[in-house]
This record gives sequence, structure tokens and C-alpha cells, in this order.
Amino acid sequence: MRRFTPLCGLVPGLIAAVALAGCSNPQNRQEVTGEVRLKGVPVADGVIQFEPLDGQPTGDSAHIANGTYRIPTAQGLAPGKYKVSIYAGDGRSGAGDASPDSPHAGTKPGQERIPPEYNTKSNVVKEVTAGGPNKFDFDIQ
Repeated sequence: MRRFTPLCGLVPGLIAAVALAGCSNPQNRQEVTGEVRLKGVPVADGVIQFEPLDGQPTGDSAHIANGTYRIPTAQGLAPGKYKVSIYAGDGRSGAGDASPDSPHAGTKPGQERIPPEYNTKSNVVKEVTAGGPNKFDFDIQ
């Protein structure tokens, strides 16, 4: 009669590891990066959104900081076309304090600086491709 050796227990583990390695990115997610400028100046603080148009299972947004944004591969976008929307206010949020004694009480809310053609009325479409590079820069006038 043969005895099990430690190697026999290792083989099924290796097979499982190889199988899982092939499934680590089942949606073929791609890193997406870029720069956003408003009238030639990097947008200090904002948000960029990618809405899937081809039925992709992914869509995401990223924070714009000092003119740059990045969606890493782990949260990335599947290949296909996406509607892009960009938002960047003037830095006055009201701090979310509805109290009547708030220092922001009675003041106007912040104003969106990005034209509606890039957010609420956006027709901007970008295509994410497998293997990239998926670097999308925007210089909004």
C-alpha cells in the first residue's frame, strides 16, 4: 500500500491557484487615467464619471485632484464606450450644515464651473480598450 506524500496535497492546491489566477480580472477591467484642465488651468478639485453605453458591467467615477484622476485596474472599466461627465464647483459646499446658526446659513450654494456640455448635458464619449492605454485628457474652454 502506498502512503500519501506531502506533494500529493500540493498538486490540487496548485491547480486551484492557477484556475483562480485566470479569474482575477473576469470583467477585463482597465486602468483609466487622465488630466482635466479648465481654461488651461488644472482643475484643483472635482469629479469625473464614466457611465457605460455598451452594456458593460462597470461604470465608475474618480476624484480629480490637482488636475489628475485615476481609476485603478482593480476598480477599472471594462472595454467599451462610456459617457463622460465632469463636475468641479467653486469650492463652496455649504459644509452640509442645515442649522440656522451655521456660518453658511443664508449664503448662496457653490456654483458649478464646468459647462453643462461636460456634465448635465454631456455628449462626451470615450472608448476604453483592452490593453489601453486608456488616458483621457480634457481641456475645457
